[in-house]
Amino acid sequence: MKNAGIIGFGLLAIVKFLFTPSAMAIAPGDYGYLTIVTTTTVGAACGVLIFYYFGQGFFRWWDKISRKKKKKTFTPWRRNMVKIKTKFGIMGLMAISAIISVPITSIIASKWFKHRKETPLLLMLGFFVWANILTLLSLLMKSTINA
Repeated sequence: MKNAGIIGFGLLAIVKFLFTPSAMAIAPGDYGYLTIVTTTTVGAACGVLIFYYFGQGFFRWWDKISRKKKKKTFTPWRRNMVKIKTKFGIMGLMAISAIISVPITSIIASKWFKHRKETPLLLMLGFFVWANILTLLSLLMKSTINA
């Protein structure tokens, strides 16, 4: 039964990464630090691979079907996106990755940083760091509340 819970939490980490360590910390399975970090990291890594490569395929397909090469106009939205991308880069995306979820982070990275072959690995590393931080905070809060 505990393995089914771990698989479920791994899948939850793909969709709602931010809440998964807390959910595991308060779950009846009494999961430890290493189990929580491993489960959320593996779940996020699977999500990164799925959505990063799905995003690349989608954008290649979209470019193919929209062959009309009309001149791109720089709207305020595009201008702001370019500023954010150039100012913060992939490190900025990694810094907010836990907040904006695995799928959205991976798809944005597949659009903005497809030229860097280490992008998926960097995203997984970012989610590993977040998994450690969120697990520590979750277990700290659990021990404070139970004390």
